[in-house]
Amino acid sequence: MSNFVNYNRASRSYDNQRFPAGSDTMAAMIQFYTSKNLPDLRILDAGCGTGNYSKSLLDIGVGQMALLDSSSEMLKTAKDKLDNYIECGKVTDVVECTMPPIPFPDDSFDAVLFNTVLNHLDRANSAFPNCVETLNESRRILRPNGVIIVSTALPSAILNAVWFTKINTKLTKRFIENAVPSLDQFEKMFIASGIECFQKMNILGSDIFKNYYNVDGLPEESWLKENEYLTFATESEAGELFRKVKELKENGELENWVKENDHTQTIGVLTIFVCKPVSAK
Repeated sequence: MSNFVNYNRASRSYDNQRFPAGSDTMAAMIQFYTSKNLPDLRILDAGCGTGNYSKSLLDIGVGQMALLDSSSEMLKTAKDKLDNYIECGKVTDVVECTMPPIPFPDDSFDAVLFNTVLNHLDRANSAFPNCVETLNESRRILRPNGVIIVSTALPSAILNAVWFTKINTKLTKRFIENAVPSLDQFEKMFIASGIECFQKMNILGSDIFKNYYNVDGLPEESWLKENEYLTFATESEAGELFRKVKELKENGELENWVKENDHTQTIGVLTIFVCKPVSAK
């Protein structure tokens, strides 16, 4: 369960906001490092949300996916979305569970995916005990030569690349301090859980967010109103953010302001870590 977002409520508009950015890259990395073809892979989408990544990977040609999430409403949306894949047996499991633990037997999967998930498990705890235990569990359920994929938005991207986080930098720093682990903190999690990251990459662009550049619809767009970033805003801070966007829009300045303050095309939003158990290297 997320420590700061009500995903049962967010499930109603989640697919209007998010896109499975980097899923093709993840598929390629898993194939390469497991030495298996896509149809031979069984992958766990841990913290699957509404199943966007699972659907994308199945559409690409992955053999089997298992889904796990703590939100019953997110899973309901995922099951509706993946109905055909469930019927033909390509989705083998849909499990409602709060991590940790991960309730699967040892040696179950060729890959475990944590797509923008781990930052939800511990809030303002620099030891990240839930993350470490969850990563330990992922190591346990991996098959020999399996890989662990972790995707996240790092503090540098949140602070420097995303245009709307620059409206109130005090709010942005609060969000980062409470919900966005740094690269150094991720590396310490990996060490504590007995895994090693041997590939890091940034996905350039803002593809993780739908309607990111649709300034005509702002500030009413649900992706901004229900973005996890604003769960750390006071009522007055959220109101001020929307007033600022509305003012820029009414003055005909919003489009240029967004262009000047957006750096997702050069910095990117999403970082992907490709990891393996230390003993498997």
